[in-house]
Amino acid sequence: MTNRADMEALAVRVETIGLATLCLGDCREILPALQPDCALFDPPFGIGYKSGYATDALWAGGRSIANDGCTTARDEAIKMLGEIPMLVFGSRKAPLPPSCKMTLTWDKGPALGMGDLSLPWKPTTEEIYVVGRGFVGTRDKGAVVYHPPVQSMAKNGRLHPNEKPVGLLRILLQSLPDGLVCDPFMGSGSTGVAALQENRSFVGCEIDPAYFDIACRRIEDAQRQGSLFGAAA
Repeated sequence: MTNRADMEALAVRVETIGLATLCLGDCREILPALQPDCALFDPPFGIGYKSGYATDALWAGGRSIANDGCTTARDEAIKMLGEIPMLVFGSRKAPLPPSCKMTLTWDKGPALGMGDLSLPWKPTTEEIYVVGRGFVGTRDKGAVVYHPPVQSMAKNGRLHPNEKPVGLLRILLQSLPDGLVCDPFMGSGSTGVAALQENRSFVGCEIDPAYFDIACRRIEDAQRQGSLFGAAA
């Protein structure tokens, strides 16, 4: 459950699209008004990421990720969310969340990956931190989750420099309990799309107005497709 009036008082803008509620603003100001049951999010890693793409993409020209200079935004959001089950993407280049219980590995396969070009290996994995309690499912899964990444270039449909594939997020949602899914760092809205495809209620926050608008459009499209064809199994 969430308090719409409180959200509107704390956020710059609030949009409700079907089962999704999207808030424009700093999640640390909005989270007190939210009461999610679980969280799945890809926060700023705290590594000062800047894309080197010289394209017309939104992130081209070294455009930085907000609050990516350290892990403060991530850690404050986790603390505010309390003990609910959370799956949090991250990088070993930064400290682990203080409350991390274990680490999952997202295996992207060999298709993409840069790193040190003098080496014969590509860095094709990413970490997902397990935080909180109340996860669901039986112990029949390993700690490695395979799913191909999003296409690397904007001309092929990529909407965010660190965009996560919706299919991967749907797999991860299966280990989170029923109820309201929260993404405090919504970006281009991939978690919201995955939640709607799983017929889950969703609330997301995004501080960047340009990405917020993209998230609204994507989630509107997902809601429209769900209404036309029914939620995906």
